[in-house]
Amino acid sequence: MSSDVSDTAGAAPAGTVPDDVLLDVRDLRVSARDVEIVHGVDLQLRRGEIVGVVGESGSGKSLTMLALMRLLDPPLRVSGGSVRFRGRDLARLDAQEIRDLRGREIAMVYQDPMTSLNPLMRVGDQVVEGLRAHGVPKAEARERCVELFARVGIPDPRRTVRAYPHEFSGGMRQRVVIAMALAMRPALLIADEPTTALDVTIQQQILALVAELQAELGMMTIWVTHDLGVVARLVQRVVVMYAGRVVEDAPVERLFAAPQHPYTERMLAALPNPADDTRPALAQIPGRPALPGDDVTGCPFRPRCPQARDVCLEAPPLIRRGASLTACWVPPEEWT
Repeated sequence: MSSDVSDTAGAAPAGTVPDDVLLDVRDLRVSARDVEIVHGVDLQLRRGEIVGVVGESGSGKSLTMLALMRLLDPPLRVSGGSVRFRGRDLARLDAQEIRDLRGREIAMVYQDPMTSLNPLMRVGDQVVEGLRAHGVPKAEARERCVELFARVGIPDPRRTVRAYPHEFSGGMRQRVVIAMALAMRPALLIADEPTTALDVTIQQQILALVAELQAELGMMTIWVTHDLGVVARLVQRVVVMYAGRVVEDAPVERLFAAPQHPYTERMLAALPNPADDTRPALAQIPGRPALPGDDVTGCPFRPRCPQARDVCLEAPPLIRRGASLTACWVPPEEWT
């Protein structure tokens, strides 16, 4: 084994969190009844940091974000760990305190804007409703709604605030949802695959818009996506999830240049190379992702991993290799 494997923690020990760390997630676990789905996620975000969370569908990305926001519905529940934001333990906040926190300090943009908006309410009224819930006077809330629509690129905002969701295109609805999320200038924005249902042109506009607003407002941002192309352009650090676990955490340049986990390496190998005129067959990951309740011994990626060894029958912790944290016993120089 390589000698550069060192300490096994992704987050700093309790009591040693740096002052600029605003979000501190430790050993977060999510269960449905007696089945654990998210297994011990650690995540820290510093002021103004942009982090990408990537992985196949079903890897636990969205569930982890909903757990951060305390938006899980039964039978889902947080079954272990802690989430601290600006030093406050979110699990200890009562219902009113967590409602005050959402929108004002932590906001989320969801995958499908059509299901995020009430089809029976005018889009402007929905933005105003959120502002009013945080104590903004009615007249000021209406004026701020118009300003937000203009800021996110919705044309003729004084007229379009009176439209209903079905009168907007998918891209315009997503802009409304972004306006709602940014209305109170939150410190943390969670964008959960906000461009999945959009065409490529609109997708680029939305990505550019959020990146511009993030830079202007200095927000911490979590991009949840399966699109590694989005990650390469927008984030500073990447967290790779598989089967409800963090398997790699690395700066974006390091992750693309020298992945430290076979799952990350296989995802990167599956990306098409637009400069290759031969158009070779894309790499594939054999098998299927582990499902909640599967009886998996050791590393959850072991049944699909081309680098699996006997040591992989023991579940690996997150270990440090250079600038990366990885949950893999076998270093890249020993891969076949």
